[in-house]
Amino acid sequence: MKDRLTRVFQPFVTADRKPNRILRRAPTDLVAVSAFVVVAGALLAILDIASPLVRAAVGFPLLFLAPGYATVSALFPRASPSQRGEATLLVEHTRPITEAERAALAFGLSFGLLPLLGLGIGLTPFGFTTSAVVGAVSIYTLVGVWIAAARRHRIASAERYRFDFGRKLAAGRRAVFDTGSAIHTAVNVLLVVSMLLALTTVGYALVSPQQGAEYTDLRLLTEDGSDEFVASNYSTSVESGEAIPFTVATENQEGEEMEYTVVVQEQWISDGEILERTELERSDYNLDDGSIEYSEQNVTPEAESGAIRISVMLYDGDVPDTPTHDNAYRYTYFTTEVTDETAAE
Repeated sequence: MKDRLTRVFQPFVTADRKPNRILRRAPTDLVAVSAFVVVAGALLAILDIASPLVRAAVGFPLLFLAPGYATVSALFPRASPSQRGEATLLVEHTRPITEAERAALAFGLSFGLLPLLGLGIGLTPFGFTTSAVVGAVSIYTLVGVWIAAARRHRIASAERYRFDFGRKLAAGRRAVFDTGSAIHTAVNVLLVVSMLLALTTVGYALVSPQQGAEYTDLRLLTEDGSDEFVASNYSTSVESGEAIPFTVATENQEGEEMEYTVVVQEQWISDGEILERTELERSDYNLDDGSIEYSEQNVTPEAESGAIRISVMLYDGDVPDTPTHDNAYRYTYFTTEVTDETAAE
């Protein structure tokens, strides 16, 4: 009876043990790096987590550890150099490398790879956005992990490199704390904390959303002979009672929708001094971020003769009782001469 039950349940016992055997043989460090890269990419590029602490904690190892570790793992798949000179993927592991050298190379190669990846990003139409940077680093790391896993698979199990987290954590603790001197221990702790803070800050800066300069652009434009807008060809002289056509272009790059008020003002000037102001036109409009508003103007100066200045002032809030260049958010202007043809005759 016992033998019969054993034969019945043996396939299920074997199937149950097979996943455990696969997990024991799997390169846990490469699996962990792959999982971390996927999670980090989702947090930074897809979910766009805004918390500075989360972005720093995730961004630093993603940029300054993961790509270098994948490269080192691909270059050095063995625990010790090959003794048989057998061919492997890429290059042959013939040089001994210590754990400290692996860690140093992981950081160093990561720093060296980022500029190269940046050059690649620069050749794409995506620009240096968070998604582009995180995507490039993640793809490179995952490809490197795949190559490293393939190279380890070609090596006998007893000769493969294995990452023993517990042993390395204990070695690091001994290096920092088992100094025999309280002063040396304090210095070690201070150095480790300072290094982590510095590198974390850099990591956050690189993976944080890159906000461009926030600004509002105000321009005076006229149409040339080919119906194109140009920032020139303003009317230098007009007859009394003649209208002056021009276009006011307002570009919103403030990162949010803005409510603007444009005030067109005639300013009578003499020797650079403003003698009198007259409001000719006022318009209000909402402008989405990244949008440009073209407002056609056709104003008629009230001055009968003399030099005047057509000033366009932009406000992003309440307009003061007396709009001036000093209290405007943006302003621009051009000068013209009003001539009285009747008086000349």
